[in-house]
Amino acid sequence: MEKKWYYAILIIFTTCGFSFSSWISRTPELRDALHASAGTMGVILLGLSMGSILGLVLSNVFVRARGGRFAIMTSAFFMFGGFLTLATGAMVASQIVVFVALFIFGMGAGMCNVAMNLEGTEIEYRIKKTILPVLHAAFSIGTLVGAGVGVLFIKLGVSVSVHLVIVACLLFAILMVSTRFVPAGIGKESAADKKANAEESAADKRLWLNKRTVALAIMGLCLAFVEGSANDWIPLAMVDGYDVSHSLSTVIYGVFLAGMISGRLVSGRLIDTYGRVLLLRVAVAFAAIGLLLVILKISVVVCVIAIFLWGAGASLGFPMAISAAGDESQYAVKRVSLVTLAGYSASLAGPPILGFLANSFGLLNAFIFVLVAICVAGIFTGNVAKIKKTA
Repeated sequence: MEKKWYYAILIIFTTCGFSFSSWISRTPELRDALHASAGTMGVILLGLSMGSILGLVLSNVFVRARGGRFAIMTSAFFMFGGFLTLATGAMVASQIVVFVALFIFGMGAGMCNVAMNLEGTEIEYRIKKTILPVLHAAFSIGTLVGAGVGVLFIKLGVSVSVHLVIVACLLFAILMVSTRFVPAGIGKESAADKKANAEESAADKRLWLNKRTVALAIMGLCLAFVEGSANDWIPLAMVDGYDVSHSLSTVIYGVFLAGMISGRLVSGRLIDTYGRVLLLRVAVAFAAIGLLLVILKISVVVCVIAIFLWGAGASLGFPMAISAAGDESQYAVKRVSLVTLAGYSASLAGPPILGFLANSFGLLNAFIFVLVAICVAGIFTGNVAKIKKTA
């Protein structure tokens, strides 16, 4: 049962990554169709951030009411509707329709992110192996495949609307089939739990929000910001800071993704052998060293090596924080939801803040703020140590 369940969640992670990068690959054409300036496009993309954060918040309600499987199935309808609306917006060239579409899609994506991560933590507990980094690697692989398909469709002359409709149908079909192999009710609040919660005092209801949970949320926020900043700014930083060509900047960004995927694929067995804390501290050190070398601007060759270290180091923090948040059965949904909300909020809101700093200090110098985030995350690495689950 756990094997089919694991493969189903693996496919869901990959599909979500594929769907996200599919529409990202067509944003230049979408911007041109909408006749939107950079500032206007930023406002339109705000719809995705707003929807994602709302979905992250609502996911806790859906999971507790019906379980993670129901939340994922529900999110599939939102993402499907969002993509179809986005295809319509691209066809009629309406900025308002595109904004609404991204809001709807973001709400589904945010909801699915919490639910699939919760399912992953439960599988980890049952099989007694670390799998969250591998699941997040699957998401990264999905983004690479989605971007590649996007490039292929552009070369073939497939319109944005047709591309998005194809992805919408594929996404919906895969999620509906995959969830058939996911047990119902994971994370659902039982009648006994509801009765116990009703009898709890106000102080008891705050027990889940302890120092460890807050520390994991801060760590997840910082390291998701480190990852999100790289995804948004590495190509531009290579062009502006190192004077490389646009094509080479894309290749260097691919090196970062290779570091992310490599770190997540090989980390599971290492974590089970040497423990979370040691591996995370090594990863944080790699990320800090890599980013520092990028900022110092020694040479392009050193930069490429440093970018790989940055990617490998940034690969473990967020999934490991989620794993640690799910250690305890009691309040696991709330804890995983908080850490996921903190992480995805940082990955969505952090990079624009970095852009604001870059306007004043330059992009490479703005990366110092990211380096500070890595150091802050390093302070809280001890909180990922495994603790015994409680009933």
